[in-house]
Amino acid sequence: MKKIALVLTLLASFLVPSYQPLRGETQSDLMPPEGETSTVEERRIRSSIQKEVARLRQKEKLLEMKEMELKTLSREVDKKLAEMEKARIALTELLQEKRQLENEKAKALSKIYEKMDPPKAAQLLINLDKDLAVTIIEGMNSKKAGKVLNNMKPKVAATLSKSYASLEK
Repeated sequence: MKKIALVLTLLASFLVPSYQPLRGETQSDLMPPEGETSTVEERRIRSSIQKEVARLRQKEKLLEMKEMELKTLSREVDKKLAEMEKARIALTELLQEKRQLENEKAKALSKIYEKMDPPKAAQLLINLDKDLAVTIIEGMNSKKAGKVLNNMKPKVAATLSKSYASLEK
């Protein structure tokens, strides 16, 4: 009777999910002592338990390998993310430098157009990209900009004025 209770206890420990890993235990620790009085049923149960213990140990080793693989992949992903963040920061800095350089050039162009005769400046601005023309007008003295716009066709002057007004907001 004691042997059956021991076997049932041992079997229950395999079936309960909260059972701790088999790391510190040996197979002999888990098995009831083998005696001459063991029945066929006890030997069958012992064999079944031994197979289950072996299967669980193999599964545990596989899980440990998968865990190590996941940790390695996680480190690689973290490294790639750090590299991407550095690249993003560098790209942002380059874009800021580009914008600053474009603004400086636009201011210089504004001064050049400001010194031109208004009809000539108007003719040149009409042929430029709308955004660049608005940027140039924005950098000009307001009296000079008014004279340049006055020398443009009304529709073109209105379009540039609308773009300038929306830029100011």
